[in-house]
Amino acid sequence: MTQANSTILSLKHIQKSFGNHQVLKDISFNIKKGEIATIIGPSGGGKSTTLRCINMLEEPSAGEIDFHGENVLAPGYNRNIYRAKVGMVFQQFDLFENKDVLANCMVGQELVLKRSKEEARKVAISNLKKVGMAEYINARPKQLSGGQQQRVAIARAISMDPEILLFDEPTSALDPEMVGEVLSVMKDLATTGLTMIIVTHEMAFARDVSDQVFFISDGVITEQGSPDQLLNHPQNEKTVKFLRNFQNN
Repeated sequence: MTQANSTILSLKHIQKSFGNHQVLKDISFNIKKGEIATIIGPSGGGKSTTLRCINMLEEPSAGEIDFHGENVLAPGYNRNIYRAKVGMVFQQFDLFENKDVLANCMVGQELVLKRSKEEARKVAISNLKKVGMAEYINARPKQLSGGQQQRVAIARAISMDPEILLFDEPTSALDPEMVGEVLSVMKDLATTGLTMIIVTHEMAFARDVSDQVFFISDGVITEQGSPDQLLNHPQNEKTVKFLRNFQNN
């Protein structure tokens, strides 16, 4: 949990449409340095699109994204520098199948951060140790389980020294017995002071690690608050219904 006080990221009235379909209608929130925020809500409500707008995989249709007080959507803003500061861990791991584990964790450092091969290797091995994957440095992704691949993806992301790390349902593609190993790595990361925004369906995890929780439904933030407020004492009927369905599943 964070003692943060400085806002690192602000979303202001973000909208996103795909053709005539408006996925995000009005998303606004602030994230403080070192904070862990989780986003929950029904499928198709806009959770993943919100993350993809934050890291500029999708261009918002309207609104503002402020990083350290500067609007990254403004003309002339160097988005490449911003993108290098915002890491992402995807549902489907997205590792390079033709590279071994070590190379997967080195290539971005060398290309984007311009680190030497020696330094990139050192950082990669250090982070692979953190996620319990150092003994697999020579393995190819297809030789690993889904949980192992996701742990490599996390090591790759933190090897880029991001200021913010985004997780898009990082356990949704995993077999149930592998979910715990990835959540354990994320819980450890949550204690390091790294700013994290996590889209998840793991309510117990959200309750354990979050500083604040956002419930996104129909393209808006329907409710937000501390884990205790939102998960134990929801006020909005949509949140109440969602959590009730979740408990019944």
